[in-house]
Amino acid sequence: MMSKTVPVLQSTRAPGIDESALLDATFRDHAPALRGWLTGLTRDPATADDLVGECFLRLAKEIDAGRAPLDPAAWLHRVGRNLVISRARRSTVATRAMPGLLERGVAPSPEDAVIARERDDLLIEALASLAGDDRRIVMLAAQGYRPEEIARIVGCSGPALRTRLCRARGRLRSHPALIGMTA
Repeated sequence: MMSKTVPVLQSTRAPGIDESALLDATFRDHAPALRGWLTGLTRDPATADDLVGECFLRLAKEIDAGRAPLDPAAWLHRVGRNLVISRARRSTVATRAMPGLLERGVAPSPEDAVIARERDDLLIEALASLAGDDRRIVMLAAQGYRPEEIARIVGCSGPALRTRLCRARGRLRSHPALIGMTA
């Protein structure tokens, strides 16, 4: 059985055809049926109206370019269906991305920012008072390194490192700048 191929678009502009009259007649003949069909697909009359307008805008461009469809109703339905699919895809992507656009956090108040900066300054002052190795050990622990890893980095045994870390933290807590400061 041989398949019959029907050309959908004309390749040249027909002489003597008024483009605006062709578009106007096509709109009057096919817009109500296209709107009803698109309303059925989208379940939203306002969206269907938008899509009908987009279909006829694309038809006007095709007619202006000299590619008026041989079967405008079929062409409009195909373009409308493609627009519905594209809109659904864009809507899905937008819905998926929407939670990332919403910032749930609240910016810190100016008072909180000043207090945090003062606390950081006091902590920097207290850390500067520690000896070089003690400061390095405390900083590595604060960054999340485990005692065994810090021991390898510093070059001492695990028990010696734990003792040094405990003493360094004690000196840090007893520094005058940090006394009375809560965590």
